[in-house]
Amino acid sequence: MPRASVLALACAGLVGLGCSKSTSATADSATPAGTTAKSFDKKAARAEILRGDSAFVRGLTSKNVDSLMPYYDPDVVSMPEGGRAVKGMGSVRSSYAEAMTANPRDMTFESGGVNFSDDGTMAWDYGSYTMTSDVKGKPVKSTGNFVNVWKRTGGRWVIVAEISNASTP
Repeated sequence: MPRASVLALACAGLVGLGCSKSTSATADSATPAGTTAKSFDKKAARAEILRGDSAFVRGLTSKNVDSLMPYYDPDVVSMPEGGRAVKGMGSVRSSYAEAMTANPRDMTFESGGVNFSDDGTMAWDYGSYTMTSDVKGKPVKSTGNFVNVWKRTGGRWVIVAEISNASTP
């Protein structure tokens, strides 16, 4: 997988830094409209995801691959720009380890929002990013977009799917 694609994968794992209104139930929502869980606290859930985002960014910029893995479901599916889909925590870990060899740095992120399913068991975020990495020994700035899908399981949020695209000038 090309190094730039793996870096896009790394950026896709980042959670958005902002908030937006939740969406209504849809045909593929786990809970029909009008039967949402009353105990779901969106404010607390959003804060938990944003704390995870902060820890994830620190792990990525410090190049600590092991610190990223707690944010993934064992069956995660990751789809980086230009690369093949990667399934499972072991494959995602290998992709991040490869991405670290490109020395990712100078990262900035802009969130498009964090949204929740009506029943509070799923969340998704999206946004854009910029970063610098080494490609063939030279610093290259890239930009891209990401979408992450989170699931509430075992009392915590984990990423079950992520996708990103990246471009270099």
